[in-house]
Amino acid sequence: MEKFRIAYQLTSAFEGIYSNDPDDRGKETVRGISRKVWPAWEGWKLVDAIKKQHPQTFVYELAINAGLTALVEQFYYENYWLRLSCDDFDQEIANELFDTGVNMGGLMAATYFQQALNKLNRNQKDYPDMITDGQIGYLTKNAYRQYMSTSRFASRNHKQLINWLLKWMNYYQLRKYDLITEHDHAQEKYVPGWTERT
Repeated sequence: MEKFRIAYQLTSAFEGIYSNDPDDRGKETVRGISRKVWPAWEGWKLVDAIKKQHPQTFVYELAINAGLTALVEQFYYENYWLRLSCDDFDQEIANELFDTGVNMGGLMAATYFQQALNKLNRNQKDYPDMITDGQIGYLTKNAYRQYMSTSRFASRNHKQLINWLLKWMNYYQLRKYDLITEHDHAQEKYVPGWTERT
C-alpha cells in the first residue's frame, strides 16, 4: 500500500476536491471521480447528503469528511491501481500509469504504456512487439521486465530506462490532448493543467 499512497498523493494534488464545470467532459466530479463516468459509486450518496446538509460550506465539508476520503482512496485503489497492476512496476512508472489512468481512463493509460514499450524494444531486438490492447497482463509485464533488464548494457542504466519510458508515455498522452483540443477548442483551457501532469 505504500507505493499506492505515494502515487495517490501525487494525483490528488491535480484532482482537487470538487468541480462541476459544464465544459468538463466528466461534468460533476469529487476528487477526480466523475458522476457521469461512475454513477454507481457509493460515495455519491454521501456527497449528496453533505450537499443537502451543508449547502454553504459544501466543498469544505467534502474536504474534511473522513468517510468520504476513505471511499475515494478505496475507489482509486480498486479501479485504477489494482486494475493497472501498478505494484508490478517501479514507483515512477506506477505513478505515471496510475495518474494517466485517473485522468484519461485505464484503457488509455495501459495502451500508452504498451506503445512506449514497443517503441523502445529496438525494432524487436530486445523483446517482441505486443498488441496494444490496453490490457496489462503477462505479455506487458514480461516486456517491461525485459526492457528493464537491458540496464546490463554499458550504454544505459536503470534511471535512463525509466526516463525514456516516461518520456514516451507522456508523448502519447500529450498527443491525445492535442487531438482533443483540435476537435473541441473549449477544452484548451485545461491544457496548462494537463501539461503539468505529463
